[in-house]
Amino acid sequence: MRLPYWLPNLRSCVNAVALILLMIGIGNLITRSLDKIIELIHAVPWLSGIIVLLIFLFPIVAITFLHHWFHTFLDIFFPQSRIPGDETQAGWFPSIISWWEGIYGWSVNVLSGLLVFFILSALSFSDYSSHMLSILGEMMSKDNSFLPSLRFTVLQMIVAACLYQLEYLVQQHLVAAARR
Repeated sequence: MRLPYWLPNLRSCVNAVALILLMIGIGNLITRSLDKIIELIHAVPWLSGIIVLLIFLFPIVAITFLHHWFHTFLDIFFPQSRIPGDETQAGWFPSIISWWEGIYGWSVNVLSGLLVFFILSALSFSDYSSHMLSILGEMMSKDNSFLPSLRFTVLQMIVAACLYQLEYLVQQHLVAAARR
């Protein structure tokens, strides 16, 4: 029995889980450095725009370089895993495909987070704005109740897997169209 094409495949699920876990790690890194960032902004206020831009672009660069280094590692140690016709990953600077993965990964993270946020808010029977604030408060709280953020993360992984499946289907369509 063949599964429906829109159901995320293993590749899409692995990409989604890796992306969300990476974003959680980057979020924790930024959160832990927030005091130093705020001190720097207070010391040099004209740098605040540049610092915000760097914080926004950091995940894109991190995804890009991790994608490139991961595929370089695969090319060196597992050359049979490479798709025929793909170029090998050479050097330390990422190729255009790695930059695409960085931008697409960051877009998937933001879009899946927003979609899950609005889905959870819409499923609520209470006031829309107060429920959005309570979800945000539950996620940001320092206590040990991690169930709301776990629910958010699992749903975000599912939505991200669907977005990665959409990218996969578009790539398959483009490859099929190029063969004609």
